[in-house]
Amino acid sequence: MHAILKCSRPADILLIGLDDTDSAASRGTGHLARLLAAECARRGLAPRGVTRHQFLVDPRIPYTSHNSGACVAVESDGGAEAAAFAYDFVAARAAPGSDPAVCVAPAAAVSPQVMAFGREATRRVLEVAEALDLAQRAGLALQPLGGSGLGVIGALASVGLRAEGECGRFIDLLRLRELPRRVTLDVLVRLGIRVESPGGGRDPAATDACETMGWLRPRLVGGEPVLPVQWSGQHDAWVPVDRKHAQP
Repeated sequence: MHAILKCSRPADILLIGLDDTDSAASRGTGHLARLLAAECARRGLAPRGVTRHQFLVDPRIPYTSHNSGACVAVESDGGAEAAAFAYDFVAARAAPGSDPAVCVAPAAAVSPQVMAFGREATRRVLEVAEALDLAQRAGLALQPLGGSGLGVIGALASVGLRAEGECGRFIDLLRLRELPRRVTLDVLVRLGIRVESPGGGRDPAATDACETMGWLRPRLVGGEPVLPVQWSGQHDAWVPVDRKHAQP
């Protein structure tokens, strides 16, 4: 496996988890998370990417489409209070009839128990009371914002998975969605993406081309955005291993 870049991780990171903000007729939680990231930037909180986190799909769990939550990471010198506006921001924009919730936590304060809760959300049915109790014991700010409050599960789990840094996809990163269909790999490196070729063979070089297919969603690995690629003779370029049609 070849790594082009390994990114450093800043110390003062805030995580804002949100879930259950949508309805069948509205844009998804990921869209609202990207709006929140833009508002964070407007308020001087430097965005560090938005991640999507997939939870268990089970008929016992009510969800709109795929049962996934989102987490916005930002740099801040002001502690969790700097992102307290997120509760009102999400509540005002959540779809009517949804069950939204937000969790705001310094990344350094996310305990192993909260990370484990995030992993559990990917494999078993959890209860609202479990999330609220754990957040209280862990000293994390978790607020239901309407409806049944069901979103507290995904909001807390999204924070746990983002903090652990091993399960999720980046759905927003600086200029990620503005990339053309064909770029050189050094463009991705400058966005902070680590490019890897897990299949062996030739190693990617910074000047090689990458055919983005119009859709790049790096994986969250080791707390960083990582893009696995493979060589395509058809495109005479590296192409992402993950494709849009393969998403759950």
